[in-house]
Amino acid sequence: MPTIVTLAALVGLGLTAACGSGPVHGLPDLVLLNGRVFTADAAAPWAEAVAIRGDRIEAVGTTADIRAMATDDTRVIDLQGAFVTPGFNDGHVHADSTGALITGANLLEVHEAGRFREVIADAAARLPEGSWITRGDWGAYEQWERGSAGGAGGAGGVGGAAGPFMPDRALIDDVTPNHPVFVNRFDRSVYLANAKALELAGVTADTPDPQGGAFVRDADGRLTGLLRGEAAGVVRRAVTPITFEQRLVQVRAVMQEAREGGVTTIQDLTSAEQLRAYQELAARGELTVRLMLRPTLDHAPRMEALGITRGFGDHWLKYIGFKAWVDGIMGGSSAMFFRPYDHDPGNKGALRAIMSPEGRPGFADAMTEDQHYTDAPPGNLEHLLRVAARTGLTPHVHAIGDKGNRILLDVYERVLREEGLLGTDHRWRVIHAQVVHPDDFARFGRLGLVAEVNPYHVSDDMRWMEERIGAERSRGAYAFRTLVESGAPLVFGSDSPGTNAARYFLNPVYGLYAAVSRQTLAGEPAGGWFPDQRLTIEEAILAATRTPAWASFEEGLKGMVVPGLLADLAVFDTDLVEVGQTDPKRLLDARVLYTIVGGRIVHEAR
Repeated sequence: MPTIVTLAALVGLGLTAACGSGPVHGLPDLVLLNGRVFTADAAAPWAEAVAIRGDRIEAVGTTADIRAMATDDTRVIDLQGAFVTPGFNDGHVHADSTGALITGANLLEVHEAGRFREVIADAAARLPEGSWITRGDWGAYEQWERGSAGGAGGAGGVGGAAGPFMPDRALIDDVTPNHPVFVNRFDRSVYLANAKALELAGVTADTPDPQGGAFVRDADGRLTGLLRGEAAGVVRRAVTPITFEQRLVQVRAVMQEAREGGVTTIQDLTSAEQLRAYQELAARGELTVRLMLRPTLDHAPRMEALGITRGFGDHWLKYIGFKAWVDGIMGGSSAMFFRPYDHDPGNKGALRAIMSPEGRPGFADAMTEDQHYTDAPPGNLEHLLRVAARTGLTPHVHAIGDKGNRILLDVYERVLREEGLLGTDHRWRVIHAQVVHPDDFARFGRLGLVAEVNPYHVSDDMRWMEERIGAERSRGAYAFRTLVESGAPLVFGSDSPGTNAARYFLNPVYGLYAAVSRQTLAGEPAGGWFPDQRLTIEEAILAATRTPAWASFEEGLKGMVVPGLLADLAVFDTDLVEVGQTDPKRLLDARVLYTIVGGRIVHEAR
């Protein structure tokens, strides 16, 4: 099993250039000269130039050698010292909600009337008439400003004495006459519907409040559009699905953000509707990023029945695993812990339901008293993992809190042993591995697990992390160095579009910065948050390029700049390794000059 501790360590692990299919031995279509090429190949980590023929890398070497291969028909790009890496492989994307947020209303940083109106109006101008404007998540940074390092006291608040910002439909009715609006505050405590949405839901001034909810009215009895509790459910039931054409628009927006950030592969939580959109864009020749498919684990029995196994698909659309969940998230204080949250003493988080093949909700595990999980009922995860094991598609399971991670490790260990996979090259993943109990780190290496982590969580979540779980438990949060030392390969993912409390971007520089600095975007705290968990910039780049390919059993296709592999490359105007070592803040200013996918330039900075 590979590790990302050092480049040298990779040499002895069978992941050198030899894993490619070999050079194509032809005249190149494209050559890149005078660059600083980080190959991610342990045997030869640096080069100056790259030759590409068709969709493959033909040769890697010195500028003189590669220049000599060019013909009159070869496109030659003088990089003038620009930095080249393998194309970034984002290991954790929600493409559907990313597209919806990009093309819809992103209200995460909004907590005042003028900006609220402006964002909603812009979304209405982008979307076809009749399209619903949903989500939004207003007010996420009202209590903690972006860049705040937070602390046990929740420092950094910007909310006023009057309480949190609450919009009124009067702000937006005139700019959304043909677009129903149903947006929410980031914590889902309240929603806002405009006049069009209330009309479609059949809500009038005379509509009585539903049991367990309220249509909020002002002093004159006018509907403000604010909805609490079951009143939001009344409007939610009127929301219609997006059209297929709108979904195509959303996927195109995701691909644009990806290629502008040097991302050439996305590992996606994939619905049937998204897959149909991907297939349509593939048929039209519009794909500019490779989409690795991860349906939810409850699909495993149907996938097995259809004979769909690991690697089904092609280089653009391919099944790589199943997604599932154990517990909730830190943003909603629903991640599962052994001890209660410091700020909410009655709350230890919750298990997340997972559907059975028959469509019945259950929970993560059949728990026994000796495991101290007697507060949770039995469920379906273990059964579905056994089905997944038969398909060869690897489980990728979300676990956030220390108890959530313990539950998953226990289930994984039992299933791996009983299915005869313990000690094999199975590459099963723990998604997030966000807060791990000190007793459990060593189990990652012993069980041969991959930690699929989201480094930008560090930069954003620290604003409220210690307030919620305290400094002691925070030492086990986003503990990348400890995971590496336990033997767990790291796969980086953006978790785009983020949580209900923050926007996470596809551009990989945010994750690289967070991993090497452990600071907020404002550079706080000065020495980094639990700085002993920092990674080197080389480790971080490998976790965002080479290891995600390996974890998907694609090490023979991508993840390095070596002959024979797919020509998926990112070219930056900034030497990521140099600034990552000397001045990590400069990573955030790095700009992508070229993104190349399968030998085709899909993004070129102008």
